[in-house]
Amino acid sequence: EHHFDPSPKEVEQVASAKLGVMVGLGLDPWMDKLMKDAAPKARTLKVGDRVPTITIKHDMIGDEEAHKGTKDDDDDHEKGATDPHAWLDPQRARLMAKAIAEELSRADSAHANAYRDRAAALDKSLEVLDKDVEAKMKALPKKQLITFHGSFGYFAERYGLEVVAVIEPFPGSTPTGEYITKVLGVVKSKQVPALFSEPQLDPRPAKVIADEAKKPLDVLDPIGGTGDRDTYEKTLRYDVAVLGKYLGGA
Repeated sequence: EHHFDPSPKEVEQVASAKLGVMVGLGLDPWMDKLMKDAAPKARTLKVGDRVPTITIKHDMIGDEEAHKGTKDDDDDHEKGATDPHAWLDPQRARLMAKAIAEELSRADSAHANAYRDRAAALDKSLEVLDKDVEAKMKALPKKQLITFHGSFGYFAERYGLEVVAVIEPFPGSTPTGEYITKVLGVVKSKQVPALFSEPQLDPRPAKVIADEAKKPLDVLDPIGGTGDRDTYEKTLRYDVAVLGKYLGGA
């Protein structure tokens, strides 16, 4: 989601687009450039602009210098910056879906009613999903977790969880030895039951900490789109199942 280099064929395909949909909030700037270069007359919807946002709080273990010089251009993951991972709260996802339907209706007015009908059906489905996840998270005896990077802030805010540390504040960076030591301290002091990697990023930093802490390592997926996580709902339900496995107190 952070970086994408389109092929000439993909640029050609984009050229015929009437609408480009992106997250925005600093997450996918390549999309802005692609739309301006390939389809300058198309409308662009940044769904992140249509929802309330929160800021990144991931240096809660007090190591602001640990990744100095390692973050390249990932300023969107600085503490205090706007957190771009807003879709992981289904309530915000409902607002995003509505915005997409409205923009599609403008771009293809002949089918506007069909877009709105499907958006209404999706909204009901997301409402059910949200209530189901809320009930499952509320029932968990443990609420604190360490995630791989700062992608689950909105999910945690919505469902009363606390992300007490992140393994990799800047995606693709390598945590320093000092930073790893501090994360290990949080694992011990908070009695965190497990650590998590993400399918889109190198799991080795998480494995190092999990091995050292003698904790299980599992996978939380903030994006989905593959295999048994090929829809938004399946992805969230997968993450809920993983969290329930470790925060359920069994």
